[in-house]
Amino acid sequence: MPSESTIENQFIHILSEQENQWRYRPELKTETDLWDNFRNHLNRLNTALLEGDLLTDVEFDRVKVEFLRLTSSPFLASQWLRGENGVAQILLERETGERISLEVFRNKDIAGGTSAYEVVNQIVPDTERSTRGDVTLLINGLPIIHIELKKESAKDGYMQAYHQIQRYAQDGFFNGIYASTQLFVVSNKVKTRYFARPSEDTDAAYQRMAKFLFNWRTEENVPVPDLFDFARIVLRIPDAHELISQYTILVDDQKNQKFLMVLRPYQIHAIRKIRKQAALHEGGFIWHATGSGKTITSFVATKLLAQNAIGVDRTIMVVDRNDLDSQTQDEFTKFASEYHTGQTTGNTINNTLIVGIKNQHQLAQQLLSKKNNNTIMITTIQKLSAAMRSAQAESEASGHNQFDRLRKEHIVFIVDEAHRAVSDEEMRRIKKILPNSTWFGLTGTPIFEENKKQENGTYARTTEQQYGDLLHAYTTKNAMDDQAVLGFQVEYHSLLPDGDQEEIVARVNHEDVPDALVEQERLLPNEIYETDEHIRAMLLKIFDRRSLVKKFKVQNGYPTMSGILTTHSIAQAKRIYAMLQKMKQEGTLIKGRQFDERHQLVDPDFPRVAITFSTNPDQQDKNHTDDDLLRIMAEYSKQYDTPAYTDEKRYNQNINKRLARKEKQYQSDGQWLDLVIVVDRLLTGFDSPTIQTLYVDREMKYQKLLQAFSRTNRIYSGKDAGMIVTFRKPETMKENVQDTFRLFSNENQNFEALVPKEYSEVRSEFDDLVNQYFQAEVTLKENPGHLPSMIEQVKAYQKLENSYKALKSYDDYENEADDLAPIINQLPTFQGKAENLKAEIKQKIDDDDNEQLDIDQLLADIVFSSTQNATHKENVDSFYINQLLKAIQDREAGALAKFDKEISAKDPLVQPLYHDLKTKVLENDKQVDVVALKEAAIQARISELTETQANEFGLSLEFLQSAVNEYSSDKQVIPYLSDILDTMTLSKADFESQTGEKYRKRTKIIEQRLRERFDLIQKWKEEL
Repeated sequence: MPSESTIENQFIHILSEQENQWRYRPELKTETDLWDNFRNHLNRLNTALLEGDLLTDVEFDRVKVEFLRLTSSPFLASQWLRGENGVAQILLERETGERISLEVFRNKDIAGGTSAYEVVNQIVPDTERSTRGDVTLLINGLPIIHIELKKESAKDGYMQAYHQIQRYAQDGFFNGIYASTQLFVVSNKVKTRYFARPSEDTDAAYQRMAKFLFNWRTEENVPVPDLFDFARIVLRIPDAHELISQYTILVDDQKNQKFLMVLRPYQIHAIRKIRKQAALHEGGFIWHATGSGKTITSFVATKLLAQNAIGVDRTIMVVDRNDLDSQTQDEFTKFASEYHTGQTTGNTINNTLIVGIKNQHQLAQQLLSKKNNNTIMITTIQKLSAAMRSAQAESEASGHNQFDRLRKEHIVFIVDEAHRAVSDEEMRRIKKILPNSTWFGLTGTPIFEENKKQENGTYARTTEQQYGDLLHAYTTKNAMDDQAVLGFQVEYHSLLPDGDQEEIVARVNHEDVPDALVEQERLLPNEIYETDEHIRAMLLKIFDRRSLVKKFKVQNGYPTMSGILTTHSIAQAKRIYAMLQKMKQEGTLIKGRQFDERHQLVDPDFPRVAITFSTNPDQQDKNHTDDDLLRIMAEYSKQYDTPAYTDEKRYNQNINKRLARKEKQYQSDGQWLDLVIVVDRLLTGFDSPTIQTLYVDREMKYQKLLQAFSRTNRIYSGKDAGMIVTFRKPETMKENVQDTFRLFSNENQNFEALVPKEYSEVRSEFDDLVNQYFQAEVTLKENPGHLPSMIEQVKAYQKLENSYKALKSYDDYENEADDLAPIINQLPTFQGKAENLKAEIKQKIDDDDNEQLDIDQLLADIVFSSTQNATHKENVDSFYINQLLKAIQDREAGALAKFDKEISAKDPLVQPLYHDLKTKVLENDKQVDVVALKEAAIQARISELTETQANEFGLSLEFLQSAVNEYSSDKQVIPYLSDILDTMTLSKADFESQTGEKYRKRTKIIEQRLRERFDLIQKWKEEL
């Protein structure tokens, strides 16, 4: 297996190949060397401006000061590099007193002109800690892309390189000349990811960014995990320069969000296709999975066409009416201040370059004005049509020919949500007025021949008929493979009592009952689902105690996830809502035995429920409401103790916020929503990662089904799958799900891998994997130390673990849990063996150089990352321990035995404290606050450990306490380390006497000691 240095050298060799255009500079090894090199580039770029008088030492020192000011934060550095009119400059007052603007970086000068591309490695920065960066790519002497590499057997693969960058950032590596860094690449040769530089050099910023490490895919969606392939495809010139200059955007809401965002590969491929087709005056459509960021793709395509396209006079982004109503103007302008475009108009308000969102007159004026590359037009088809009429009337009244000129222009329309935003009839109407226009549609659920619309006359029935050819596809399967979204788990239920289905079919079909269940279901009338019996049975199924603990992810007694219930009509939605409220009031809603004592619902207000449905837009504009809705809005307001809503639009907006839980005020104190009952509203376009379950009381198919399902599959901590529970016609729904995933999987993909598995199938797989694991153990026992056999046992365990995670999430698992207990109870032992084997495998690979084995292939499916936790281990959460302590205090029968059993499963480090607590509670006859008692004892232990560490090396207790609060064991990064080291009062002689190590190694030694102590403290923090 090649060493890290071998990988690095080969990587540089590939970058330096002629076709990739990077020039290797091996002589540059220090930050001082980089500054000198940058100075040479400034002299080269500004030869005419400097008139032969190269920058003096004094002048270059001034340049450095100004550069450090401009790049004092990652966001400011990104903003500066975009420059005015796409050119980054540094203002300099020369020693002569002359003021000049030195050109540094051109965003449009790609693969030609004045841009120079260089690669350096093992640079030693000007920081207190001795570190070396692996590989850095320079444009005009400035570090722009930094790459950190690890060998293939690295413990956590590319994540180890990621955490190394995080440590470098906190140590100040990316200050100085490295402050211009925009993009990072991390790789262990076989897996490669890229990501934008986080907004701050802090743990919190890097923790957020860890969700946005992207792998590359080709235009045909073939993954590119290998580092060398990535270098040839992504890091070659002009692609690397384009990635920085055109496919990264600055997000600035002018409040508290300021960060750099880099697009994913499928977004880049789609935009390139749109730009190419626009130049040919040919439209088409982009098929990107729901939740993949189509709105950002649309926006960047609109921006780049407006600024850079040859032969395009104007570009207009068209959005769905409801999206525009629910999205604030700020939501769009945070992507479009003049900082983001790299352009300036000089007189914009709040740097906003978007027109058309709210002001129809402004849009009409913009259409009649001369082309302005700085302006991005975003509107709805309704406002666009009205603005066109207004512009035509205004042009005719003025006697000028602006509208005639507009009709001759090549205008490109980018339609976000291709079918919701613009119908074919509306598009044809605009095309008559603007005959030279070109249209592009983006959709997550294209309309094909199989699911075509019912239209009159010659109007388009499919996406291709309306927009043209498919230009790029990134399907739900691609998104799942990239872990950009979760998979689905579907449970199919029929709530009809046994025998009722055949009786009903016989009654409505003249006693003729088909043999096939799916044929029987087609004959069932809707009325049977509108009865109180059906609705009550459905609600009891949803709010069964053992089910709701999983579906609403109950933790510490409260739900942490939400659900949506969709049905076929507004009348049915109201019936369900009324029944639910009645049962809740009567205390008959939540039934069934507890999941177990560890997982109990104690939330007294659960479930917090709302009902919302789409009304006619014209009625909504008139603020028309019926009596039912007024009563529902009053009940909704009462549960949150707020003034009653009378405006439907404001009511719906508040529902969105409480369900999404994105704002802090809706994340605590019961201010969230647990369940929302809908017909169609919220099933398209609404994005909330905390929605885990969709309950389906209707038939759905094709685009409606996939769009609705996709409300549940956003990635979120603690969420393994989007859960779907259906309550009607199970055989029909199984067919519909299969047909939907076949249709939307693209013809080149195996759609069967997408179809959610039923419990019986998952159970069968689990049984097979148990047998495979035991066979792998036997094989290794017969061949001890045999590397392939060791790897096979680890693979077998990891497959078994993933299967168990899926299995136990189904409600049906509860019926078989006792039968499976003998195997489930052995999983912790299996995991321990796998962890030991992983350590041995890594050691064996490092020690051996066996060329006969294909190590890459053997390791292909092993997960070395420590983030893969044992899912079978149920954490004994703090809430349950608190309950047991209270039970002991109340002298409840069996409480002591339960407490001792739970504590025995905890880390031996913390067990004595809990037994001391138990003794104190038993010996105290008075009622005490056992929770406060426990927390005080744990906090005292944490304080004791922190103070001991501070005294050992004479470190600041205040800094240590801050570091303890922010430390995370899985990151292994000591917060504020440099600040802590600066406070050390231990002398050189005392340090060497106390540690037995040389004083020059103090940084490494103290970091190691702190990490060991912080890991101990972390175990105590987890008990709070």
